Amino acid sequence: MDREAVRAAAKLDGKWVLQTNDDTITVDDAAAGYKGLLVIERCFRALKQTRIKMEPMYHWLPHRIEAHVKICVFALLIERVAELRCKEPWQQIKRALDTLQATEFHTPKNQFFQCNEVSPGVLKVLKCLEISRPKVVLNLQSFTSNT
Repeated sequence: MDREAVRAAAKLDGKWVLQTNDDTITVDDAAAGYKGLLVIERCFRALKQTRIKMEPMYHWLPHRIEAHVKICVFALLIERVAELRCKEPWQQIKRALDTLQATEFHTPKNQFFQCNEVSPGVLKVLKCLEISRPKVVLNLQSFTSNT
């Protein structure tokens, strides 16, 4: 074991080491960029844990890469706005919103979705974000008889 290398590495414990090829940005800007990247990666990990089936996306065309980055930045913006308005961390907001569900029902003549009872935590988040409470019955469709 190289004890000198271990001592040198120990000096960096708990510190970020940033490397960039752009000498026009400040250290603070580079750190902010890396922190933003970490948040975006955390958002992707959270998305992967949902029931949405996702696979890696490999974009080769410049307009698709640009669109992908814009969507990621927009998702980050939505998360930050929610955090600032609710004065709570995103994980807490997400935990509350995860309880909001809709169930699909079928009758002989109708199909509809019914929203579950809205918890106080969800009501608080919706109020902070100025979003109206969802209707109890959503998307009612009647089936017509062809006889």
